[in-house]
Amino acid sequence: MAEVSPCRAHSCDRCCWRTRMTLTAADVVRLRAAGRRRFCRRNRDGIPQLVNHAGHCVFLVGGRCSVYEIRPEGCRLYPLILNLGTDEVERDDFCPWAEEFVFSDRDKRRLRRSVAAEEREARQSGRFRQS
Repeated sequence: MAEVSPCRAHSCDRCCWRTRMTLTAADVVRLRAAGRRRFCRRNRDGIPQLVNHAGHCVFLVGGRCSVYEIRPEGCRLYPLILNLGTDEVERDDFCPWAEEFVFSDRDKRRLRRSVAAEEREARQSGRFRQS
């Protein structure tokens, strides 16, 4: 039996409100292939980002992710984040259940690869702005 995630166990959707979740090209392709449209825009750095509808992620329906099985890589790995100030992978203290998640070194490498892919793809599109 699959383990229930802390977010599901606690009926938490906090990270889905006013989200700024960025997307890789693979995320966009996967979601579009599933028939999803109008779910992202380019942020100021040129990276695709989930849009909000009525203050929450466009995919949040009735407190649940409507694309859970094909959700973006960043959503799969959250609350792991890359702290751009320290270049360290850490748990986001915004998540009230962050300490209940179990992450491996492989997950941390996946997060770094995902962030690097987003930046590389934005540079290739000519829209990347490095702060």
